[in-house]
Amino acid sequence: MSKDLFRGTVPYYSRYRVPYPEPLLAKIRTKSALSGQGSLLDLGCGTGEIALRMAPFFRDVTAVDIDPEMLAAAEQKAQKRGIETIQWLNQSAEQFSADTDSFELVTIGAAFHWMDRRTIAERVREWLQPGKPLVVLGYTSIWSGTADWLPLVQTVIKKWLGEKRRAGSGEFPDAIDPHELVLTKSGYTLDEFEYQHPHTWTLDELIGNLYSTSFASPAVLGDKQSAFEADLRKTLLDYNSSGTYQEEMTFYALIATPY
Repeated sequence: MSKDLFRGTVPYYSRYRVPYPEPLLAKIRTKSALSGQGSLLDLGCGTGEIALRMAPFFRDVTAVDIDPEMLAAAEQKAQKRGIETIQWLNQSAEQFSADTDSFELVTIGAAFHWMDRRTIAERVREWLQPGKPLVVLGYTSIWSGTADWLPLVQTVIKKWLGEKRRAGSGEFPDAIDPHELVLTKSGYTLDEFEYQHPHTWTLDELIGNLYSTSFASPAVLGDKQSAFEADLRKTLLDYNSSGTYQEEMTFYALIATPY
């Protein structure tokens, strides 16, 4: 994962990303049979969404991310909430190392696709305590959601940034194996579940969410940002003048247990 993927996105990331629903996290905790005294490893932790919310259920947490701005925002959140059990490490998932049987749970939230997945999956097997899982989380995006207004958003993005989906200063890879295939090939059994979350976007929230992404951040848009935003606002208001847009989001968790 490149350090510039999310350059300049942190203010939008913290404010406009839709949080993982608590029932999803509760299901993960139940399935993982946590002791309450174990250690959590959160790889690609971003602004700390998972690490901060799971910290009360562990003795300590190690949270790793390559982006120093993301980590600074996460640490600030932790300080405001009085959470002192998290160690924040500014490095890539591939650079991180740990002793055998170190963790009761390893989580990766919507970041696994940026990693060398096979390498990470194989290393995590060694770091996990026997019978404990790696959990990969994610959710529908602008590109995979089913709401009938989403193709309008995609059209505006492609108009201003080209047909190829951006990823920071580069392009998103055309095709990668599904996470499920990578994990099963790496020696895990899978238990997958989903949680449906109805969400209402305002125009400001939707645009802020786009600015939090690797494909439509202010850094990627550059001097096109104002024109892009004006075009998107007009397009969506022409479609629905209320300025609010409904989406049935799907959040998922892949609970992968080494065998």
